[in-house]
Amino acid sequence: MSLEEFNANKSPVKDFYHGKTVLLTGGSGFLGKLFIEKLIKCGVREILLLLRSKKGVSPEERLHALLKKEAVFINYQQQPELYLDRLKVIEGDISRPGLAISNDDLDYVIKHTNIVLHSAADVRFDESMKESVETNVRGTDHLLNIAEKCANLEVFVYVSSAFSQCIKESVEEKFYTPNIDPLELIKMMENEPRLDELEAVSKKMVEPWPNTYSFTKALAEEVVRRRRDKMPIAIVRPSIVTSTYADPIVGWTDNFYGFNGVVSGAGTGVLRIFHIRDEYKADIIPADIVINGTLVAAHYAAKHPAEENVFNCTMDENHTTWGDIRNDCLSQKGVVAVKKSLWIPTYNTTRYYYVASFLQVFYHLLPAVFFDLVLRCRGEKPQILRLYRKVHRFSDVLRFFTNHQFQFATKRMRQVVDGMEIVDRHLFPCDMKSVVWSKFGVNHIRGCRVYLLGEPWDTNEEALQIYRRRRLIHLLMLGVIYSMYVVVGLRLLEAAGVPDLRSFLGCTQFA
Repeated sequence: MSLEEFNANKSPVKDFYHGKTVLLTGGSGFLGKLFIEKLIKCGVREILLLLRSKKGVSPEERLHALLKKEAVFINYQQQPELYLDRLKVIEGDISRPGLAISNDDLDYVIKHTNIVLHSAADVRFDESMKESVETNVRGTDHLLNIAEKCANLEVFVYVSSAFSQCIKESVEEKFYTPNIDPLELIKMMENEPRLDELEAVSKKMVEPWPNTYSFTKALAEEVVRRRRDKMPIAIVRPSIVTSTYADPIVGWTDNFYGFNGVVSGAGTGVLRIFHIRDEYKADIIPADIVINGTLVAAHYAAKHPAEENVFNCTMDENHTTWGDIRNDCLSQKGVVAVKKSLWIPTYNTTRYYYVASFLQVFYHLLPAVFFDLVLRCRGEKPQILRLYRKVHRFSDVLRFFTNHQFQFATKRMRQVVDGMEIVDRHLFPCDMKSVVWSKFGVNHIRGCRVYLLGEPWDTNEEALQIYRRRRLIHLLMLGVIYSMYVVVGLRLLEAAGVPDLRSFLGCTQFA
């Protein structure tokens, strides 16, 4: 939808954000970029963007680089002032005490902020306990301290995760009390002189959660819950966030996390065996459904502050399976190709852990040794084996989520969606029932190719020519390998003393 068309419509949700000042964390992240684009469309007065310096680059320079680089800012090239006039950088760091905001910036935030959108998080599943707590738990607590002082605050929104409560097979839209006091854990991390020893016991502390990410997300929700009497709050729990479905553009994404990594790895011929239960529900959700759903839920929470405003943003009402997603993606084999691929897509799955581990030797490690040997012979640096070490770590992280079945209640989110006016449904599409999964699968593959792998669509035919050559070589190699298997099998049977084997085969040939 164009900016002109969006502005031509008046709606309760859009009017709620129009003219407001929004404090946004995680603005340089995947969801954060989408929040920026949508909020600017809504006509906010200002977006206060919490950003830190990174690798010697100032927050302002990082912001300008993001605006120029990302296709999701669809109006920036023609109307840069539309963004620059409404984006104000607040230098800070969500992982540092007090968010490391200067006094002048803090005064400005407290004076002007109407809405807080907290989407920043450390999303690395294998991060240390200390760093996860500092960012996901302490950062949330310190942001709430600031929000309490904002005299004009209308709602505080925390973007959590549906897997914050993944220790339960059925997750309701309500608060859950964690087994550890989050504030006590913050103190422990800040004051413990022997952090190495603390990290050593963190696995026991995290159990039964599978990783520090989901564990600290659960603790952060408890931190938010304790401020319910101080401000209107909303917690939105998306499941595995993927590329956009349609808003503002089709198939956009900017990272290899989660499902994106699986699709990109399979499409480039890198990921060839994966431990997953194809019959299980795929807990994925397009990013634009999350963004629009969060903005709509925040509007609802601001109008109904007394309710327990926890919203599961998942696709349980319109789900697909991992197997269906796999088939949708494989349907594009020979239609969409990638020039920078290792080999042709040969994606296989199994529900058995030990089978997957065994097949990794043949599908991943042996080919990696071969490709590295070729690179060495060409005088280049071997890197495929190192790549597969990363792939296997990535697979280990996802294994818990692809081999467990979860049920997420969505009654509260459904109530909000059903209560939307028709114009809001058009401007903020977030009805989980509207997604056509086969359409999503095709667009997701193309989006990964263009936006993640950096290959423009007009190079697809060239990539397909490479794919066809490699496919022919692949089939010839399989023919040689299977012929060798047959020859070895015959030799073994002969050695075992099977009588008249050749005569038997000759007879059956004409049977």
